[in-house]
Amino acid sequence: MTNLTMHEALRVLLDLPDEMGRPPAPVSSKDIEDFELSENVRVPDDLKVFWLAYGARQLNSKKIFGFRAKTAFANGKKKRINVGAIGGRRALAETRQRYLDPLYNNSGPRLPDALYPLTFDDGYGHCLIDLTPEHHGRMLYIVIRAKTFGEQSYDWNSIGGVEARALYDCVAIAKLL
Repeated sequence: MTNLTMHEALRVLLDLPDEMGRPPAPVSSKDIEDFELSENVRVPDDLKVFWLAYGARQLNSKKIFGFRAKTAFANGKKKRINVGAIGGRRALAETRQRYLDPLYNNSGPRLPDALYPLTFDDGYGHCLIDLTPEHHGRMLYIVIRAKTFGEQSYDWNSIGGVEARALYDCVAIAKLL
């Protein structure tokens, strides 16, 4: 298991109920195993630990939480991004499917293979978690467009690298709003 550390102030905030008064709702080991089997992927250890402790968490209430992280794109542009919510296993699978399925008026897949929207902002911006064997656990960022991924001006140059090696790094370096 990965040595996991998180700034104490962030841990305290994550332990609080959300703005609706709901406490963290951890995901079970069985749920994680079912997700891995249904998606044919392996979830990184730090995400498993986060899900087991907190499940999906809304982070965008400025009264309770608010996180921003940094991303850098291939063209050298840098951007501070909102991390509004960290999705649970259902949100990852359902959101990915929504961006791939032609029933949602997609002209083609809007995401590359094995990248899952992990965080959600107030628009279509997502931190993606890479579940490929080559880059397992890598954190990326994209703003989803109404185009097929790979088309001109919507390709790997549209994906930024989050300045974190993995989920806990992303949460640990995120800045409180």
